[in-house]
Amino acid sequence: MATRSNFDRTLAIVGCRLFEDELVHLLNEDKDVRTILVVDDQESQDLRLKLSRKGAGAKIVLVKEDQIIQLKRPKGYSVLVWVKPMALHQKPEKLREDVVGTLGKLGEISDSILLFYGLCGNAFRHIERDINASQIPVVILRDAKGQIVDDCIGCVLGGTDEYYNQLRKSAGTFFLTPMWAANWRELFHKVQILPDPNDVEGARYIFKCVGYKKVVKMETGLGDEGEFDRHVEEFSNLFDFEKGTVKCTLSVIVKSYEEAKKGALEPTS
Repeated sequence: MATRSNFDRTLAIVGCRLFEDELVHLLNEDKDVRTILVVDDQESQDLRLKLSRKGAGAKIVLVKEDQIIQLKRPKGYSVLVWVKPMALHQKPEKLREDVVGTLGKLGEISDSILLFYGLCGNAFRHIERDINASQIPVVILRDAKGQIVDDCIGCVLGGTDEYYNQLRKSAGTFFLTPMWAANWRELFHKVQILPDPNDVEGARYIFKCVGYKKVVKMETGLGDEGEFDRHVEEFSNLFDFEKGTVKCTLSVIVKSYEEAKKGALEPTS
């Protein structure tokens, strides 16, 4: 069992792969992090690669899921990252069940938990009940008004009100963050929208039925800008969509991370 001290503190982050770039940004910016513990599975492969490319100052340690309970707490301030499969979004109840089950597994190794999720199809609409049952602080992504953001798009727009305002102005629009632009085929396949990730005609039919006519590039300042532009251009050409852009903000993720970090660093009695 991991032991706690007022000097060796761990923040656990549980989140979706679609927030990968935001996670990399936060971990690279926080110079207090001495060790980044990454749950070693297929979902975390790209995250580990991006952290290595960015030259994160912290030491990166891979941890198997079955080793978490016995994990020795690292020295200083550390962050444990557990990336969950995008396929869980297929059924909100399964997403909630998986994530809530994970909270219990992290209680011994962490002093605070940050859920890198929004409402996500209402999977976490009643997350307060589960947060209150936790013995350590749990933070989920919320906007300046304290509202849980809808999803990864609403998060980088700044929150619930900003998202709804954007939707009112942008009827028939598909929004692309860098991660969405790079992985839309895989996500559509994993949540069973498309039986084949390369079924462009199937995707075109779905978009037509929904009424999408435009794609908007979410300018977050994250990821590889050149690669992002190429993916947006390809998406626009594939579906003959008009292109647009919208300026985004990282205020929600920064505020939520700082709150969760504060909870982790508060000394135990």
